[in-house]
Amino acid sequence: MTCQPGLLPQLLYKVYACKQSWLRHITLRIIKKLEGGEMYSETLRVIFSKYHNIEIGKYSYGGCFDLERITAHTKIGRYCSFAAGVCILNRNHPVRFKSTHPYFFNTTLGYVKKELIPMRHIVIGNDVWVGRNALILPSVERIGDGAVIGAGAVVTKDVPDFAVVAGNPAKFMKWRFSEKTRAELKASQW
Repeated sequence: MTCQPGLLPQLLYKVYACKQSWLRHITLRIIKKLEGGEMYSETLRVIFSKYHNIEIGKYSYGGCFDLERITAHTKIGRYCSFAAGVCILNRNHPVRFKSTHPYFFNTTLGYVKKELIPMRHIVIGNDVWVGRNALILPSVERIGDGAVIGAGAVVTKDVPDFAVVAGNPAKFMKWRFSEKTRAELKASQW
């Protein structure tokens, strides 16, 4: 762990390797306190990347650190704000299988040897705001930079840069900025 200064964060990173959920929970709480919260913690980002295959950019915070609601193969950009209750799903239950139960497609449960339904990859851009209880479904591959997802929205398709979407299913409401401003912001790579 070359990116982690200090001995304590390195030790906590190694303690997290123990798969006891209570120990992991305590470890995450200590790391948050030690490093000034989710927004600033480099150790949390390393843990989420290495142990859970979830990449979270610098200064992003909130519900994106909820392992019960954010699944593997999710990449989140910098400066994102996630309200509580946000859920990102990377695969659906199989309606064409004999059973829709995870025992029959999910290797982590120990009954099948091979993933029968692959996890989808989703990329969430930079400076995205996701409102409370928003649901992002497996049909989504990308949520663009600067997008806003309204509270309770059910996102079923990709969201363009700087778009505001809301509803069930989520629909385009408006652009945050003019076309000229959107182009300038993208070109600046702030």
